[in-house]
Amino acid sequence: MPDASLSGSQPPPATIVFFGLGAVGSSLLICLSELAERDGVPIRFLVYTIDPSSARDALFHAEPLLEHIDLVGVTDFAPIFALEPPYDSQLAGAALLVNAALPSFNCPIIELALRVGAQTLDLASDMYDAETARTRTFAQYRFDKRLRKRGLAALINMGISPGITNFLIGKRVHDLLSAGRRELEIERIDLYLLEDIDADAVIFSWSPVVALEELSQHPLRLEQGRMETLQPFTGARDYTFPHEPKPTRQYPLYQEELLSLHRSFPEIESIGVYTGGSEVELVKALHQLNLLSKRALPDQPGLTVEAVVRAVLPGMKKPRRIEDYLRSGVIRRTHFCAAAEIRVSEAVRNERQTLIETVGLSYLRYRGLLDTPYAGATYISYPTAVGAAILAWHTLEHARSDPGAIRGVVTGEDLAALLPRARIDAVRRDLVAWDIDLFESVRDAASA
Repeated sequence: MPDASLSGSQPPPATIVFFGLGAVGSSLLICLSELAERDGVPIRFLVYTIDPSSARDALFHAEPLLEHIDLVGVTDFAPIFALEPPYDSQLAGAALLVNAALPSFNCPIIELALRVGAQTLDLASDMYDAETARTRTFAQYRFDKRLRKRGLAALINMGISPGITNFLIGKRVHDLLSAGRRELEIERIDLYLLEDIDADAVIFSWSPVVALEELSQHPLRLEQGRMETLQPFTGARDYTFPHEPKPTRQYPLYQEELLSLHRSFPEIESIGVYTGGSEVELVKALHQLNLLSKRALPDQPGLTVEAVVRAVLPGMKKPRRIEDYLRSGVIRRTHFCAAAEIRVSEAVRNERQTLIETVGLSYLRYRGLLDTPYAGATYISYPTAVGAAILAWHTLEHARSDPGAIRGVVTGEDLAALLPRARIDAVRRDLVAWDIDLFESVRDAASA
């Protein structure tokens, strides 16, 4: 972003480009606009979408923003990625390209960003493509050298988890490793996720197709330096989250946090990611009833049991319906929470002491979205969007004052080491300002 102090006048608005604008993208755009207004930074938005009417509907409580948005309907993103006219002139001078559509767009968007000189932001990686399965490395890393050479950054897997979770974990791990204690060892990291909704209807807070895909996969867990493959919904354990009266059953999950943390901290030999809550229990029930089976139906060899279930499951509700559920009391309570336990041992008074350091976040004030521009977001899409927006905003602002300081492929835990302390503190304050509570604690492992 250009610096107004160099010219003594108001700079032209920086352009932030969105590819797609669904439940998360719309809230992300709103949060970026609020951050820019607060900090007095002029920006404009350019949104490419295959469904302009749905994009407008996602902003139905933020209609004044439409004056600052160029909403461009397209039938295919390929001509944009190829930088064909008129997209070449539209993208000239873009500051940030945001993938709010599909993980498969991550690499084409980074390639495009290299051509136009922009930073990029994505929310998730394609965990099940052949390349990631073979290399256990996100496809975005193939652009790392080129990005570094151009002084550009690709912020990957941003959001609430991964993203903010890895940022919090990274900050604590970097602090521990930089303490200079030779006897200190980080034995393991376990991340626990809670996605829980109490409602009178079956309401998916994220895509049911994605939920079925993630939760029915064989999860991985790093144990003593080796990746273990588990059967779905095995290896469960109980975990008590803040603000919850009783423990929640947690199941191993193969998600971006595992590969990202393992790449960033290869010296940590054991890392696990677990998830639980009402939506997870629903998918578990389908799995145990063999309703996610790939077997063909009798006399219908081209139709599987899983395909039938996917066809009849209720999809994600439109924002207006979600708001109505919340306002009318159909949705009674929600809680998204993430808690990472970092197990640390070191020599103390001639003996070995093991501590468990916990860092985490909690989003409980979902009803507070009513009568705000975010009304209609789900209790998952809102914190995901806010987390991504806050991390991206402070990265852009730091890059504005120190060009090239952040470059290459960058994760949440990377930002915890690359951003200056003042920026890290600002990220934490902004999360709380947008109703994401943070917590941390230290306890003796012997009392766990």
